[in-house]
This record gives sequence, structure tokens and C-alpha cells, in this order.
Amino acid sequence: MEGYESIFIFDPNLSEEEQQGTLARFKDTLEGQGGKLVHQVTWGRRKLAYPVKKREYGVYHLLYTDRTPEAIKALENQYRFDENVIKWMTVAVEDVDAEVEKFERLKTQGSVYQVKQE
Repeated sequence: MEGYESIFIFDPNLSEEEQQGTLARFKDTLEGQGGKLVHQVTWGRRKLAYPVKKREYGVYHLLYTDRTPEAIKALENQYRFDENVIKWMTVAVEDVDAEVEKFERLKTQGSVYQVKQE
């Protein structure tokens, strides 16, 4: 199934409740524009490759959606204006299920690691 992979990074100082509330708003925006959330993956808190908005760490989230451009535009617009999102990127993928499977395989092999809280 063709779709989109949308990754965004939350401010690491957000509480779990604030993250869940923001995620719920993103899902509502997506579904309100006719899009469908296919998979959701949370990587967790990880060290950034370089400082972004004076932060060394971020909380990574991935959303895999169906191929609905209007929904992605609305979602990206929400990312842009949400102060809790420090970085984001969306790309088109040919097979959403294959991308999730690749990620899960990397996770079981230990290539996708979790950074401990400091």
C-alpha cells in the first residue's frame, strides 16, 4: 500500500500526557482531512545528531499514513506551528507495511537503540 512516512521529534521536556495529547490532535487532524493512520511507532528519547533549538535530545515518533495529500498538508501545517515539535519530515513510500517491517527487523537486531535518560 502506498502512503507516507512522517517522522517528528518532540521537545524532550514534554511530559508523557502532553505528548499523548499532541499525538491525539495530530491523529484527529489526519482523520479530519480524510486520511487514515496505518501504523504508529514511538522510538522514544534519543540523542540528536546536532543541537536543534538548543536541545541535545528529542523524542522520536513515526506515523505511517495512507496516500492522502490533503491530510499530509494539514498534518505538516500543524507540525510547523506546534511549539512542541522541534523537527519533522514526511516522505512518500511505496509500501507502508514493508517499511514498518524493516523497522521492526532493525529493532529486533539491536540496530535501533534506546538512549537512557541522563
